[in-house]
Amino acid sequence: MVAGSLAENLYRDVVPLNGAPPQAPAPREEETTDKRSHTGTLERGLAVLEHVGLRQEISTNAIATQLGLSRSAIYRIVHTLKELEYLEADHVTGRVRLGPRLVELGVQAMASTDLHKAAPQYLAGLATRSGETIFLAVPDGDGMVYVAKDRGANAVTLHCQLGTRRPQHASSLGKAWLAALAPADRVERVTRMRLDRLTPNTIVDRTQLLDELDRSSKRGWAVDNVENEPDVACVAASIRDRTGQPVAAMSIAGPAGRVLMRIEELGQLVADTAGTFSRRLGYLP
Repeated sequence: MVAGSLAENLYRDVVPLNGAPPQAPAPREEETTDKRSHTGTLERGLAVLEHVGLRQEISTNAIATQLGLSRSAIYRIVHTLKELEYLEADHVTGRVRLGPRLVELGVQAMASTDLHKAAPQYLAGLATRSGETIFLAVPDGDGMVYVAKDRGANAVTLHCQLGTRRPQHASSLGKAWLAALAPADRVERVTRMRLDRLTPNTIVDRTQLLDELDRSSKRGWAVDNVENEPDVACVAASIRDRTGQPVAAMSIAGPAGRVLMRIEELGQLVADTAGTFSRRLGYLP
């Protein structure tokens, strides 16, 4: 992720680069105000929510120390967030945790999105950054069905149309989806599926395929090294829902010579985008 969380950004403002722990700020409000003149109240409030969410329960004093803000400022922010039910305090320890209002907002956010509604922005962004053709596919038996696509500035015409079905073992989309399964489920599927050869590069040996899926799982993206159709290569990553299960995969596809020359760059790019897409669907790694 390019930018850190709000809490991390606040932390960086007060923590030396040598990694020394933050010191409790002086109680003078004017000193904190000078130091934080660029940081608005809204940003600080959101940083507090992020910080509490990461730690589940935490004292107000600890928030002040760890974020490098004055106790008086943090007490005001926490008091306001409790009044609005974004935070709540444990009646015994006094530690604060995320409140019911955030639960409601989370449910509303989940209700307002699904795979197909959220997909266009991620496909378009990936097409712009890669310059190639982007596909979104969902599993169907032992295959993957293309359900959406976008084209970058350098994209060439590919034969895959929406509704096209490709075998999982011979496509980066299918291998990315399989690699995201639990190892036992992965083995069970590979053991029973047909491994037809579509090109000289198609993997048709089950042990070799499982090894390839294991490598894909570890690095976060899968490769179609001209295994599905001649002269075409792809990289893909899985998309997970809020339960952590893979529900789809997205790929970058293009001429083999061009894609394979950029394999590491494009692989990381599709993995990062799929990860952001998954978080939009509610997945919390």
